[in-house]
Amino acid sequence: MKTTKIATLAASAICVTLLAGCAPTAEKSLGISADDVASVEYYQYPWGDVPDTIERLTIDNPEVLSEFVRAYSDMPVTDASPSALDDLAGGQTQSTRFVLTDGRKIEISRVWLGPADVIVLWPDGTASKTVWGSPELFDAYDSVGTVDEVDAAERPAATLGR
Repeated sequence: MKTTKIATLAASAICVTLLAGCAPTAEKSLGISADDVASVEYYQYPWGDVPDTIERLTIDNPEVLSEFVRAYSDMPVTDASPSALDDLAGGQTQSTRFVLTDGRKIEISRVWLGPADVIVLWPDGTASKTVWGSPELFDAYDSVGTVDEVDAAERPAATLGR
């Protein structure tokens, strides 16, 4: 009887601990539609140790622009923990600059910690975790856009709001 009680209490404690680590999933969006976007500038580089020059993929094809906007619409996210933000160094980073039809620009970045483990750095300075995205987007879209070698300083500014 005493062993059963201890086992039950231990199992309950483990469940509570596991559930405490599970943040509720929410949805987050950029708040734009594909009709708002004139073009997309897309960059991939390692977080932290960025080379002096990187490739920029520019896309203005409406069908592809729609895919890029959809990737940031109703994205399932949880809050990124401070410890997750400490693990970004060397992670593959994808930065996107949406150039809107009214001339405004919206910049957003994603950093891969691992498969289906992505940190999203939103334009408002917040950071989220998601399982959405593909680390190989550049190769998937380079045939429908224009690729240029540019100074790395041209990439969107990714900020960490802790």
